[in-house]
Amino acid sequence: MEKERQLNDKEIKDLKKDLRNLDQRDAYQKRFLVGYTLVALIVGTIVYHRLDSRMEVYLLYGTVLVYILIGIWVYLENYVQAKKQRKDIDFALVSNKAKVIKVVSEEYMQLSEVEDEGVYYLFQLDDNKVLSFGGQDFYPTRKFPSNDFEIVLIHDEKGELLLLKKYVKGKKIQPKKKITRQKKWELLSSVNYPDPENFTVVNGRIEDYCEAVEGKIGDM
Repeated sequence: MEKERQLNDKEIKDLKKDLRNLDQRDAYQKRFLVGYTLVALIVGTIVYHRLDSRMEVYLLYGTVLVYILIGIWVYLENYVQAKKQRKDIDFALVSNKAKVIKVVSEEYMQLSEVEDEGVYYLFQLDDNKVLSFGGQDFYPTRKFPSNDFEIVLIHDEKGELLLLKKYVKGKKIQPKKKITRQKKWELLSSVNYPDPENFTVVNGRIEDYCEAVEGKIGDM
């Protein structure tokens, strides 16, 4: 069900596109900083010629300087963040590794979206195992969920998720049970619910979770 492989052409293309977007964002932020600084200087110059006292001039100098420093600080903060993102993407491209979770199943339970947290799933796997995952990347579509799909995870050097791809095959299937509203939150927050953020696989049957929702058993 889980394996490691090299990046395919589409994944490499997506990562390189992210690099180009970072370059474009940096160019825009540089232009914005220059424009922001010029506006501060121009406005400061206009106000300067209308001032009558030295104290007002000092206050103007201080105000203009603060505005310019704020612009520089915001740019540098974004620059450092973008530099880290570039490093992470470069690492992913050089390491050329992707984690693949292949799911072939006819049964699943759906925890429908309540606010904007996304949709969560419990898929029944072979060997009496259950896969837990979900979020805003997994909204139902015309083809998903299906009885055959792959989730591809690409991580940075620290193991943090950098890119997630979903490849859908097979045919669209319907959930064995849908959990909504308060029952969803109760199930997600239960002690033994498998962590969906880490695509956790545990021993068991999805019927166990269905029964837990209906109050037939305790905390599984």
